Amino acid sequence: MQKLVLALGLAGCAGASLADIIETPGASLMSCNYTVECFDEEACTFAQFGHDVDLPKQMPGEAELVLGTGPAMGTAQVVNDVLVIFAHDGYGSYLLSQTPEGLAKLSVQFADPLTVVTYHGECVVTE
Repeated sequence: MQKLVLALGLAGCAGASLADIIETPGASLMSCNYTVECFDEEACTFAQFGHDVDLPKQMPGEAELVLGTGPAMGTAQVVNDVLVIFAHDGYGSYLLSQTPEGLAKLSVQFADPLTVVTYHGECVVTE
């Protein structure tokens, strides 16, 4: 299993690796918050957007982005020490990438009209 060590600042999770957390019984939850939003080719602006992620118990595995519009189902895996989650729902396709330090980027692509929104922020494992 590939290892991804997260810099976690929450009590009870500090120093844990994602591999250790997802191997324990019960679902692991990750919380993501973004402060920058980039809409198509326009300039980026301040944002206050967040969501949770239900992580798989093993990598690669099924993951769920818990969004305000409902769940987006997908898969999670570690690629080059980066957590990568691809998911989709009836609204669009989502690509979430997170570094071992917790930095995260979420790209959302909508089909009609063809639009992409990119969010910049961070994610932390909360349980």
